[in-house]
Amino acid sequence: MSQIAQVILETLQNNDTGNVFVKTNSGSNSRLMFEGESESLNAIHEAVPGFAPKPLCFGTLPNEGAFIVTTYIRLSTSNSASIQILFARKLAEMHSSQSPNGKFGFPVMTMCGITEQDNTWEVDWPTFYKERRLRPILEKCLQNNPGDSELRRLGEIVIDKVVDHIMKDIEIKPVLIHGDLWSGNWGVNLDANEPVIYDPSSCYGHNEYELGILTMFGSPGSEFFREYHKYHPRQEPYFEQRQELYQLYHYLNHYYLFGGGYQRSAISIMRRLCDLV
Repeated sequence: MSQIAQVILETLQNNDTGNVFVKTNSGSNSRLMFEGESESLNAIHEAVPGFAPKPLCFGTLPNEGAFIVTTYIRLSTSNSASIQILFARKLAEMHSSQSPNGKFGFPVMTMCGITEQDNTWEVDWPTFYKERRLRPILEKCLQNNPGDSELRRLGEIVIDKVVDHIMKDIEIKPVLIHGDLWSGNWGVNLDANEPVIYDPSSCYGHNEYELGILTMFGSPGSEFFREYHKYHPRQEPYFEQRQELYQLYHYLNHYYLFGGGYQRSAISIMRRLCDLV
């Protein structure tokens, strides 16, 4: 038996779990990653039971890295109209689960890919989004690309002016969000025929933040959005512009992680947003 298997079995010895799903990572911050994922899955599972795998344990591996163990779910990628509607209802229910302290943030750090996310609590969402999401990822991009003066200039305008401008006339409640809900992080439980989400990097934030990345790399479909907005109607003004603002974080994160054309996408969004102020 491998050391990894031995550690996991010892951790699970008092749990009658049936089949389980195990992820390992050898990175230096892998324990932080899996702690954030475990806390996120716990929060989702408590808010909407069955909407995410249940975390069973996480820990450190003997030599390096860490692991997480969750319940095992057989997945498919069905996207029928009925699945879209059910997905919308479950996500809307999760987005009705409010922060335990009325603030924006999360009890632990999380990771979006390999990017650490500081979730220190803030009393308002614009401050959280600027200081806990946009500014840190912009700084990481500029550390990798110090000569990118346009990125710096536009990024500072977005942070200093645009965020407050397009959020000032709407009501924002701190609700539980997945945090990285692109098309690769949701599927259908084959046994229950219900949608499930996984690989979260959660926080209590603006529900609209979730919708931005949902359409970046595919889309759950028109029936999803029609149903979702029955529970959480679009808020105007600037709904579409806020969607781009929330996509901007993920484009910047992809630019930081992968480089290439993601910079052009981020710049295009920032130019349009800066035209608003």
